[in-house]
Amino acid sequence: MKYAGRAKTLSASTVLGLALMTGVSGCTGHGRSTSGGLTLAHERMAQIKSATQWEMANESYMAGDLERALESVNNSLALNPSVAKSHVLRGKILFEMGRLEEARDSLLTAEIIKPDTIDAVYFLGIVHERLTQKDEALAYYEKAAQLDPAEAMYAVAAAEIMIDQGNADQAEAYLSERSNVFGHNAGVQQTLGHIALIQGHDEEAESRFRTAWTLSPEEPAILEDLINAQMSLGRYAEAEHNITQLLQFEDYENRRDIHRLRSRCLLELDRTMEAREELLKLTDAKDGQTDLSAWLDLGVVSYSINDMPRLRQAAQRIIELAPERAEGHLYRALWQRKHGDNSGALTTLQKGFNTATMPVEAYLLRGMIEQELGMNDAAQRSYAAATEMDPANTKAKAMLELLSTQSGVASFPADGH
Repeated sequence: MKYAGRAKTLSASTVLGLALMTGVSGCTGHGRSTSGGLTLAHERMAQIKSATQWEMANESYMAGDLERALESVNNSLALNPSVAKSHVLRGKILFEMGRLEEARDSLLTAEIIKPDTIDAVYFLGIVHERLTQKDEALAYYEKAAQLDPAEAMYAVAAAEIMIDQGNADQAEAYLSERSNVFGHNAGVQQTLGHIALIQGHDEEAESRFRTAWTLSPEEPAILEDLINAQMSLGRYAEAEHNITQLLQFEDYENRRDIHRLRSRCLLELDRTMEAREELLKLTDAKDGQTDLSAWLDLGVVSYSINDMPRLRQAAQRIIELAPERAEGHLYRALWQRKHGDNSGALTTLQKGFNTATMPVEAYLLRGMIEQELGMNDAAQRSYAAATEMDPANTKAKAMLELLSTQSGVASFPADGH
């Protein structure tokens, strides 16, 4: 019994030992396989988390929340640093934050990981352009254009750098070589319009801008270019019509410079009262008191319609804003003369001569006032000075034009009628 029990015990121990050995052996073999599986699982999980962080970063970037975007993209890169598009996104975020050197480093890393990453190449061009490194920017833009020949914006970016470098002809040739690919692209036509302006080909520029606007009627910047080209060609009716359209676009309805353009078109079209209303809105608005251009134009309009109170107001504002400008002194002198204050007008003109570069009209006006006051010698000197400035204005001719027609001095009528 004793031995039998021992035998049973030994047998049980042996069985248990064998079982344990078998178990250990089994665990050891399965452990190698499980370790590799766990590593792959961790890698996949890291990739998923990295992609999720990238999506969050991109959404924050698009929403303008740059700090959160940077935090998320850094998290993404910490989980998976070998993804080129993550470095590109980080570079774009840093660029928007004004951290240009760091942006360039991130984009260069993306280019190293994946050399043909167009976004990295293109944004490296943008960063170098912002750093005023034009040659480097041009090289990257040209590379981007080579990587994707069908995308016009890369070629346009390269052409614009050429223009900035004073190589408008080179830019034109560069775009013309690709005309069979994107000759009907609005951005290309707009850029060719800018080149035509630089080359002094105003008609061609207007035609290019018109074509660009036809191709992309939702882009107000093109319409603005077309308007400026039409005004330079004296096509004020077309320009005014297009300005009316431009003012319908968001962020354009309150553009003061566009409203001034419209007032000038209206003046050229002899729609003086409409021009006056446009200028009054500008000068009466919140920023109107410091809008020198609007006050200058209002002075011209006011005198042309004999609006003396507005002329006086315009003169005062111009002298306060820009005493070195001749117009303020001329407007005030004209207002004073209209009200019979010739002595005051002479004093005002003299102040103008002391502080501003006065035009021929100022000398003629002074000579006429001096002549009316019986100061003939002084008037002769004023007419002589005018003749010296502009030999076509002889004393006799000036006197004849000023005294016989009484239509005033050049664009400043002397009597207000």
